Amino acid sequence: MRYNRPNNVTLQSVITQYLPAAQAAGCFSALEGLSGGSVHFNAGGREYVARHQLASPQPGVSLSRHFRALNRMPQRIAPRPVCLADGWLIVEWQTGEVKSQLPSLQSLSALLYDLHQQNCFGWRISLLPLLEHYWLMAAPERKRVSWLRLLKKMKRQGEPKPLRLAPLHMDVHAGNLVLQPQGLKLIDWEYAGDGDVALELAATMAANNICDDSLIRAYAQWSHIPLETLTRQAARWRPWVMMLMASWYECRWRQTQDRTFITLADEAWSQLREKN
Repeated sequence: MRYNRPNNVTLQSVITQYLPAAQAAGCFSALEGLSGGSVHFNAGGREYVARHQLASPQPGVSLSRHFRALNRMPQRIAPRPVCLADGWLIVEWQTGEVKSQLPSLQSLSALLYDLHQQNCFGWRISLLPLLEHYWLMAAPERKRVSWLRLLKKMKRQGEPKPLRLAPLHMDVHAGNLVLQPQGLKLIDWEYAGDGDVALELAATMAANNICDDSLIRAYAQWSHIPLETLTRQAARWRPWVMMLMASWYECRWRQTQDRTFITLADEAWSQLREKN
């Protein structure tokens, strides 16, 4: 979808204030994505992305944290934020190649290790509030007894204790990786926070259908964490990650009525049942 001006007057006001050259900007384009709400535009020969605050944000997810996360990351890892104002976050657009498949696992593991070596953000990722939020927001006809039973079981057990605490991205997939001449860069940091490095690995493997230990093995070489220890910890996180994915798809189905999310949810539930 393309249009000549932003469809929100507050965005136009923010652009005018922080990027005066945008008055000579060309087209604005809505960006496709599972979450939506982002706009791509150019200003003074440079390109930017504007992301709007969701009307009903998820627990632990906010533009404020997104902005703070980008400010704390070196530019070799993440885009540079421009401003956060009036419910809009503006970030520099990342030129480069976004491939449909992951890069080499050696390159990916090096990027994740570099990220995990940075200073912590200052806020922890907690999956239980997200899982409970998604349960409440899901379509009533999709709320199975088995789902609630598993949610209660996880609540009793509690989340695994971190093996190594670090800043995490928590949405690593091919669409969020930009290949530039100087290397890989991660975009879309809305779910970022501090957590276990093994949680990041488990989430990345699940999101990208990595079924063997190749990513864990590559990461273990960088981190000097014993492979057996790292493999065991990632396995502890896997049910949590699969539950998170399935629940998120259920929530998005109710919001969008896009049956793609039904298919994705059913696949995630099937994988979760296989591991339990």
